[in-house]
Amino acid sequence: MRNALSRLTPVLVVLAVCCLACIDRTDWASKGPTDERYSKQVMMLGAEVYRDSCAACHGSNGSGSFGPDLVGKGHKYSYEEQRRLIERGRRSMPGFGSGLSEEEIEAVLAHVRVGFFETRNN
Repeated sequence: MRNALSRLTPVLVVLAVCCLACIDRTDWASKGPTDERYSKQVMMLGAEVYRDSCAACHGSNGSGSFGPDLVGKGHKYSYEEQRRLIERGRRSMPGFGSGLSEEEIEAVLAHVRVGFFETRNN
């Protein structure tokens, strides 16, 4: 029993370190919007798509609900990484690649990466 425990201890230590490394305490919202620029039409469409497809899980202002907080995550994830998340989904989030057009995906990305901050400042 003692021999098995001594072999298991390093594995448990590595797992504990990995779990602690996954906890992200960064205040992404304080980083503000990304430097990307979008037209007013794209921003309006993005807000509409977000409201219809995302707000139920991520909250009406992106601050999280069933799904995680999205405000400021444009600094955590690249444009392409966020696009893949929307298209393919991850964990309990379904993919929207077959349900949204290219234009809608680009617009909702604009809303997540920039639009949350515009609506907070108005």
